[in-house]
Amino acid sequence: MAFEVKYNENENLEIQVLGDLDINVVENFKNEVLEKYKILDKDIVFDFSELKYIDSTGIGAIMTVYKAAKDKSKSLTINNANRNIYKLFKITKLTELFNMED
Repeated sequence: MAFEVKYNENENLEIQVLGDLDINVVENFKNEVLEKYKILDKDIVFDFSELKYIDSTGIGAIMTVYKAAKDKSKSLTINNANRNIYKLFKITKLTELFNMED
């Protein structure tokens, strides 16, 4: 599956991430999301239902987006993470930073 990002703007900026968020795509992903978010004043909701894999650079990109949201006093929520991705966020204690369903 090729990497893809889909956006939906309503009361939140909803970002669906599909495929593998890894070192090969992370820079474009981070820049695209931050550029989109720069003009908005909304909470961010990531949908990870189609995210198959995330590496440390992907987590770093999510942290960068989290900081941008926090700087605007907004929240970042992660929904629908598969079991392995949720476990990774739990082990790294990132579930304490984000609103994240298990």
